[in-house]
Parts: sequence; structure tokens; C-alpha cells
Amino acid sequence: MKNSWTLALLLIATPLMVSAMGTAEPITPEGGFLAQPFFSLSGSAGISSSLQGFSRWSSNSSLNLNSEDAKTAGWVEVLKDASTPESQRLLAPLFNALNAKSKAKIKGQIRALISSNNPQRQRVLLSQITSLLEKGRKKSADQVLDFLKKYAKNLAKDSEDAPLSKESFEKAKSLDQILAPLAKIYARNPSQTSEINSLSQTVASIQSKHISKTLEPYWASGKNPEPDSEAGKIISDPAFNSDTARKGPLWLKSAETQKVMTPNDFNLRSSELQIKFPHIFIPTHSDLIKIGGQNVKRTLFPNVPNGTGDDIPAILAAGNNTSNSTQIMLYEETLDEDVASIVEGLKQGKKFEIIADYSNLFPEKMGRKGNRSRSPQLQKLVDEYNAGNPHLKLYALKGLGSIGIQHAKFRIWNVPHFFGSSQILETGSYNYSTHSQQNNWENVVFIDDKKIIALYQAFFNWAKSIARPYSDDLDPQEPAIDSSIPTDSSLGQNFNGTSLPIASFSPNGGTGEAWAKIINASQKDAFIGMFGFYPWPDLVATIVSKLNSGLSIRVLSDIHQSHNPASIADMKKVKDAGAEVRVIAGAGETGLFHNKLVIGDGKNGGIVATGSTNMSFNGNRHNFENTVYLKNPYLGALVDYLEALWSMGTEPDYSQLSAPQTQNPNNP
Repeated sequence: MKNSWTLALLLIATPLMVSAMGTAEPITPEGGFLAQPFFSLSGSAGISSSLQGFSRWSSNSSLNLNSEDAKTAGWVEVLKDASTPESQRLLAPLFNALNAKSKAKIKGQIRALISSNNPQRQRVLLSQITSLLEKGRKKSADQVLDFLKKYAKNLAKDSEDAPLSKESFEKAKSLDQILAPLAKIYARNPSQTSEINSLSQTVASIQSKHISKTLEPYWASGKNPEPDSEAGKIISDPAFNSDTARKGPLWLKSAETQKVMTPNDFNLRSSELQIKFPHIFIPTHSDLIKIGGQNVKRTLFPNVPNGTGDDIPAILAAGNNTSNSTQIMLYEETLDEDVASIVEGLKQGKKFEIIADYSNLFPEKMGRKGNRSRSPQLQKLVDEYNAGNPHLKLYALKGLGSIGIQHAKFRIWNVPHFFGSSQILETGSYNYSTHSQQNNWENVVFIDDKKIIALYQAFFNWAKSIARPYSDDLDPQEPAIDSSIPTDSSLGQNFNGTSLPIASFSPNGGTGEAWAKIINASQKDAFIGMFGFYPWPDLVATIVSKLNSGLSIRVLSDIHQSHNPASIADMKKVKDAGAEVRVIAGAGETGLFHNKLVIGDGKNGGIVATGSTNMSFNGNRHNFENTVYLKNPYLGALVDYLEALWSMGTEPDYSQLSAPQTQNPNNP
């Protein structure tokens, strides 16, 4: 880390300089980044050599500092690292905030400390040094944090039209490297630590956005970038190949083979670089998003074939802990960790708005069979609400008709930052349930695209306007819809020249029509991975028409759903027209294939629709549902996942077509 500080500190400086007394004045543009930068020990003659001497002494000292000397011990650790010019610059604002007399006193005390062999005398001197350093830290901390705030704001502004300029990208990377040591020196309370962590999240997001935009053309083509290109330099940069940061080397993936490409592979002849892989590649760094201070992949799976899945409840809790206000739409809730973090957040004054499915809040009023009752986790939320917690808003929403439900599954986290807040959307097929986590094939995606989140926020507000505030005596009542469901009027997603929404919702929000557009616009292949496969006649006709035109189409569905004659009949129709059809059981003994995916040209830089919506008339017309339309890096991860599950699938049992007809989800 230390070797990277020099570059980091030179790049980090902005048009701001601090004199020896800590006052700021503007620098002319011609001054650039090297004209007396903010982190400079100018005017502090002798401090550098004193710090080097302290570092040598502390490294060899046998003096033990106990728990009562925690603050002193902390400063010893900071100064112990101050043996290089790079690390000394980190302390520059602190020393520049002190007057000449205080700086001279520190130098003298360090010299006396080094020459003393008396432990008691050393303790006294350390205490005096610590006291002066703390004064300098208090005077400079706000200025340092304000500097970082302004700097991050400028970076964020530069990143609005990604990719960034090369200079801005280097600034973001350098700032990311320097935040941890800066926090160690200047953050002394939860608020300051939170600001540093928020800045780290912002900078990581800026970097990921730039990388994603820079590499997107290569995802689409499946080709490797030239070594000396911007994309080639990004993926060969050791800064993005750290195991600890889960940034890993470049993975070239296919259904048959998997090869790790390291920077050394760029030494191959150009002809050898054109390896024929049937799949796109995904640099793992660009697949990361920061949630609760940790780097998290943008696409997660609670269970994966022949491996360990992702701990979704822990990540949901981390997001809840980071957010100062959260909006959630849920069908089920049985995750202890999720609910515990919500309850704890409420105690801290964090705000939560939750729209829950009526049939899960009041299963007995909906005639649920067996011993089905409200989950203990939902009951905890109800108890908090009934206790009058002002920070919790709880709503019940029933679907339309006799079998409609509130089936949307997403949450929006509002994460505080230096210059306001940013938002993260979590969605996918995943129910907030232990059954989904332990037994199902599911997907979860995390999104920080502002336009997508704004549309989801509009849908949440619309659903809230027709939902009912919770009360114990609510009877089943269909909501009165007197305003239009939010839609993407700009159709901001493009696929092979066809305009698609960035997101769509149910009831009657255009999801089925968007699926048909994806299938119609696909040029190479389409892949449908759907828990409930009940396409209505018009959609079946679209699928059959594209099959007749030569498009390769595959359908993967849940084996339990295929026991319904209505579903198996639809599978038989598309199979007879030329589709490949398979079914699969869940990951656990009682598990399900619960994904809801429609993919167009997945192996050729296409698009994927995912969310809560099953392919049924009921899901599109009677339920409250959500679907988002995404490209890479989400596409590659979801295609890889679906390919792995496809290899485990089997042919449906078409003999069930002779079984008695049961309820068809496509019946109005």
C-alpha cells in the first residue's frame, strides 16, 4: 500500500492549498496538481526526520501500552508507519494546522523520547506528543473531510457521462487507495468513520461504472481487448487482481471450458489471443457494488451447482444497516437476520416503509390450507408497528381478483454520502424466506442505475397510494386503482434496434409485451428460465413464429410446476414447434427452480429480463409484480447460471397431459 501512496497523494490534490497555519487559498489552473499540494509538509522543517526517528524507535521499543493508553497506542501505530515521505504526507494537514511553537515542541519531545531509557518518562513524553497531535487532528479533520467531500463531488460529476477520462479514472483509483490510512488518522467518531466509508462506496461505484462502460463493447463481441488499449490496461492492472478485494483475474467462460486469463496471457501472439469461446467474458471487478462497506457481486445466487451459494440474508442486513431510509415490497418474510436488522435500525431512527402481501399477513382470512399462519418474522414487524414506532410504515396490499397477490420483491436503500445520498436497488426472483435461501435456485441483482431506481421508486409510491395502512382487523379487499401504473415512457433500453423499457410492473404494466419484443428481436437464440411457465395464446404464437423462422429457443422450468397439465400442455406446444424444453428440481429436497428469466441473444451480447413476474396471465394481470431489463455484467452471470442448471435438467413427462385439468393460471 505504501508504495502507491506517492502517486495517490499527487493525484489526489485539488485546486486547494494549505499554508503552514492551515488557511486555504485557491491555486491557479496553471499550478496543476504539483503546485504545493494539500498534503505537503512545507513549512514544517525537521518534522520528517523526527518522524523517521520515531518510527525506528517505536519499531524496536519494548514499552508496553495497556488498554488505558488506547489513544496513545493508536497514535504510536500511526507514527510508526510514518517513516516514508508518502506516509508523512498523510499527516501533513495535521502538522500544518499546528503553530510553529507546537511543532517545535513535538520535535523536541520525540528527540527526548528516543534518547530516554526510562519507561515512565517515555510514557509521559508519549502522552504529551499525543495531546499535541490530537489538537492538530481536531483542527484539521473537518478540513480534510471537507476536502474529500468536494473532491468526491467533482469525481461523481465527471462520472455522469461514463466512461471517465483517463485522468479522472486515475484520480478515483488513487483516492480509493488512500482512504483507509486517511480514516486511520482523521476519523475519530462514528460520523467521520461513516463519511469515509460512504466516500469509499462512492469511489468504488465510480470505478466500477467506468470499467463496465469501457469493457462493454468487448462483452458484446466476445473478443479480448488489445493489451495496450484502455480496456487491456484495466484488466491487466494488478490493482484489479487482488484476491482480498475479490477482484480476481479475467475469466473467460463457456459451457464446456473455463480458463483463467492473467496479464501474462497478453504476451501471446495476437492470433493466439483470438481464442474461440462460445461465451462472453466478465471481469469480476466491474461486477462489484459496495454494500455496507463490503464489495458484493451485482448478481448473486443463494445456491449454485457443485458449490457454495451467496449469503443473501447477511447482505440484506448489511444494506439495511447502511441505509438511512429503506422502501421494501415483499411477498414472504421469514429471514431472521433481515428482520433483526430492520428492528435494530428502527431503534436507531432509520426509516422503513414496507408494503407486504395481504395473504401472508392474514393467511387465515384468505382460507390458506393446513397450519399456515403469519410468520414469526412478519409478526415482529407487526408488533413494532402496533407499538407505535414512528419510523416504521407498514402497508397491506392484496392482488386483484380471487387469486391475485402482492408478489413484487424488491427494496431500495438510500445510503448517505458526503454530498447527499445514493440509492441501491435489490431485486430478482428471491423471496425473503429461508426456503429460498436454503432450497431454491434463485437470483438476486443489485442495481445503482439512477433511472431504473427512479422508476422503481415511482412504482413503490404508486403501490403505497392504493395499499392500506396495517391494522389487525383488515378484511380482504381488492385495491381501488384510480391512477395509471408507472411505465417507462422513454423506452430507454435498446435491443437489436427494438426499444424496450428499463423496467415494467404489474398489473397491466406491459411486462408480457416486453417479453414478446425480446423474443421477436432475438437474432441468434432465446432462453426462457421460468418457475411458472404458462404463456397465454398470443405469447405462445410469438414463440412458435420465431421457432418457425429458425430461432433457437430453450425453455427451462420447475419440475413441480410441470405437474400441472396447463403448464405441460404449453411446454408440449413449443416443443412440437422446435423448442428444446427441460425441467429441473430445486437445490434442496423441497426446493424449486424459482427464477423468472427471459434472455435474448445471451451468447451474443443481448439482454435479460428478471424480477418477480412468472410467465402467466395471472402474474401479468392480477398480481403486483416487478421486472427489470439488463445487459452486462448481469447478463453474463445469469446466462452462465442458467446454462449450468440447463445441463442438470431433464425432459418433461408429457404423459401427464392425460391427467385431469387443474386450475389454469391464464384463466382471467
